[in-house]
Amino acid sequence: MTFTAFKSKADACEAAAAKMLDGLKTALHEHGTATLLLSGGSTPAPAYKRLAVNDLPWHDVTVGLVDERWVDGDSDASNTRLLRESFLEKGAGPSSFIAMKTAHDTPQAGEADVNTAYSVFAAPDVVLLGMGPDGHTASWFPDSIGLERALSDDPSLFAVAIDATDCPVAGNHTDRMTVTLNVVKAAKTVILLITGEEKRAVLEDIEANLPIHRALAARKDDMEVIWAP
Repeated sequence: MTFTAFKSKADACEAAAAKMLDGLKTALHEHGTATLLLSGGSTPAPAYKRLAVNDLPWHDVTVGLVDERWVDGDSDASNTRLLRESFLEKGAGPSSFIAMKTAHDTPQAGEADVNTAYSVFAAPDVVLLGMGPDGHTASWFPDSIGLERALSDDPSLFAVAIDATDCPVAGNHTDRMTVTLNVVKAAKTVILLITGEEKRAVLEDIEANLPIHRALAARKDDMEVIWAP
């Protein structure tokens, strides 16, 4: 992996936005369209705002989520809402956004529909990942139900349901939908944006073999890690 440390979170977000922009420009130049998968959380929101103001042909970009909580789109916990407020409404509105949350009662019930919709991201151009203190990325929580399917090499799986009931880091929203390791593995550019000494230590503890390390291994260490204290 390529590890770059920045002095501040603002600088890290600026760098992440620049990396995403480069990946999108390359894809648009090479085949006229681009696909982009973005993570939730407060850390990357400033990067999304910086990316959105760029003068790109956003109507040629298809945007999706790395993962989503099974909540309504107007919930404070919704990654769709975060993306709408920090990215789509900041300049990237003309892009085609594919949500992960369906009208089904559970992510398990909605999985087939989301998996079909997310087949467009079978080999995305740009993916921005985050990471939790337990070493999860996307919604690949250690010991969660559905994790093995998410990390499997089944070529038909692009999105799977996760039950993170016994995973403290998941908080009150344990029903999730997430992209699979296949998607991350096949991406042209993968960026991991993290902050804090704790997360850096988790990332560097390769022998722990946490989900983030599975992602690194699948990428053969071809991942841009952007970090700030």
